[in-house]
This record gives sequence, C-alpha cells and structure tokens, in this order.
Amino acid sequence: MSLKTLNGDQAMAFGALSSGVKLVTSYPGSPSSGTVETMVSLAKKHKIYVEWSSNEKVSLEMGIGASIAGCRALVCTKSVGMNAMIDPLMALNLTPVHGGLVILLGDDPGAYGSQNDQDSRSLATLLEMPMMEPSSPAEGYAMMREAFNISEEFNTAVIIRETRSFTQQKESVPVSDEPYREVNLGLVREPFRFVPVPKNAVKKHRDLHRRIEAMSEWADSSPFNRVTGAGVKGILGAGFAHAKLLDVLGHEHPGKLRLFKLGVLYPLPRKTITEFLRDCDEVLIVEEIEPYVETHIKAIAHDNGCPAKIYGKQSNHLSREGELFRWQIQRALTEFIPEFVPRRKYLKEKEDEEKPIKKDYCADCNYDEILDTLEEAAESLGQRPVLIG
Repeated sequence: MSLKTLNGDQAMAFGALSSGVKLVTSYPGSPSSGTVETMVSLAKKHKIYVEWSSNEKVSLEMGIGASIAGCRALVCTKSVGMNAMIDPLMALNLTPVHGGLVILLGDDPGAYGSQNDQDSRSLATLLEMPMMEPSSPAEGYAMMREAFNISEEFNTAVIIRETRSFTQQKESVPVSDEPYREVNLGLVREPFRFVPVPKNAVKKHRDLHRRIEAMSEWADSSPFNRVTGAGVKGILGAGFAHAKLLDVLGHEHPGKLRLFKLGVLYPLPRKTITEFLRDCDEVLIVEEIEPYVETHIKAIAHDNGCPAKIYGKQSNHLSREGELFRWQIQRALTEFIPEFVPRRKYLKEKEDEEKPIKKDYCADCNYDEILDTLEEAAESLGQRPVLIG
C-alpha cells in the first residue's frame, strides 16, 4: 500500500480501479461526476470503458448489462438522477446480479447544485438494496472495494451514498500497489435469472428477503460500524456527519461518552445498535438531511425494549433541512451535554467557510457552449438570466 492525497471523488475512483472495475457510466451531474472525471484519466491506461450516457436510466442499464456479462460495473449518479433510475431498480432488486454492480449516489445537502434538498437514503428501504456511507476518503476507498465484494457475495447491487462536502474532503489514503486486474466472472446462461415476470416475481421477492437477512449479519460484523468510549450518554454519527462530529469534539471525545460511527445504512446493524442502546440512557443522532437513522433507531429501541431517550432532528436538536454545519452540531452537543466545552468555536456567521465550493457546469456538460451563448446574448440585451445545466 502507498499513500496518495485524494479527495472523496478520487478515493472512490481509485477504490473502483483496485476492485477490477471494467465499466463506469454516468450522466453528468455533481456530486459524483468528479469520480467519473478521475476514471476518465485512468481509463486509457487500464482499458476501462467510461461512458457519459444519454440519461441516468441508460447509464444504469449499461451497468446491468456488464454485470450480466460477468464484469464489474460502477454507475455514478446524483440524487435527482437516482430518481430517474427507480423504474429499472425496482426490477433489478429482484434479480440476483452476477458481476459486482455498485451505484455511487451523490446527495447534495443544501442544494448547492440541485433543484431540491433531497435525502436519498430512504430509497434503500424502498429498493431493498444495501447502502453505505463513508466518513472519510480513506474509508470511501475501502468501502468501494468492499461494495464490489458484497455485491457478488449476496448477488445484489450495492449503493454508496456520498455528500458534496465529502467529495471535496482531502486526506492521505492508503492505496493498493497491486497492478490493475479486470474481474470477469464470465457469462452465465440461467433462464429467467435476470428476468422478473409475474410467474416468478413473488418467489424472487422471497429470495430477496432471505438475502437481506444474510446481509444483516454482514452489517453487524462490518468494520464500517464502530463503537468507542464508555458512559451512559451516547452519540451516533452516520456517514460523513460523523467526521463533522469529531471535528466539533476535537477528536478526543470526553471519557464518559459513547460514540457509534455508523457506515452501513441498510440493512442497519440491528444487534450492534441494540447493544449500544442498552448501554446508554440518552442518545443523540447526528445525520444529514432527514431523520432517517433516527426513525429506525427508535423502532429498534421499541422492538427490543431499550428505554434510552433518543434525540436528533425530531426533537429539534438538529435541523432537518440543508447541510449540517458544525456550529449546529456544537449547539446540539451543548444542549445534550451541559458540561461540554468546545475546543474551537464554530459560529453561524462563518458557516460559509464550511460550504463546499460549487464549480462551473458539470464535467463534460453537453450543453455548456449553448448555455454560454445564451448568457452572452442575454447580457447584450441587458438581462441576467439564471442558467442551469
């Protein structure tokens, strides 16, 4: 292993490269396009096929085709692009995939480059597909490698959720020195394995639930979920929100505090969560955007008779709209732990310093010349239009 300074986008790309990915597809849209940009720079040397598809649905169908052929495929999309994929995904979930198939899903808390402030995590429950979210670029690299493995182990597509702020986070990432080796499992010919129809849909749904049950055991043993510290007060940080939480705590959290770093979002590690809840009197859930984890944690607590009080967005400790800023976490911690003294003051007035940098149009945008021409024409008429693309 050698160390490379990578941002979140690049770490995901190198994780896919070291996994032997053969096909990478996307429709331009950030966040997630940065990973495709990196793959474009790596593609020629390693003979990887990278495509900007005509739309998100086509990009997914390309990935499905590669998986059926036994190759590993990465499909990159942003939140609203994921919505366009739901039609084929609702059939793909019933289809035991062959070659590893990973969907990199870029959410955009704060809607810095999107038409909505969507939290796509709830789609994992609808689609009944495993979903993970890394807390750092290094974990993103490892998570991408693991995603391809569990995709083939459990015959399912795997979703990795990232946020815009995560994609721009930089750190030293241990990267494999092994040369690129394409993974090709070969074509399998199994009638109706890849074709859900009325005759087999219910059986396939039942088989899917068996696979999810097996995946639940994997989730409980996953290294992407980790509990540290001790005490009767606990804080659960989900995905990249955990990194923000550590920034506020100063990475040396108080001794009488139990921390849960959650990386597997679906299926949730129910046994690990139950043990955590039983050790705590009160728990604060830190996540972006909606109270997805908080809602499920409350259900797990109820089902297992855990009396711990659970706080988060539904208790108004944290906002359920927009990006989660560190000053908001600091305020919630001060309320949750009265004796908490922050090592650094995060101020609402300086939240702009935390906002991710929004670049120009998406990489390889097919419409940039048209948009530039429209802008020039409008300015010549004394108008200032809002152009999106």
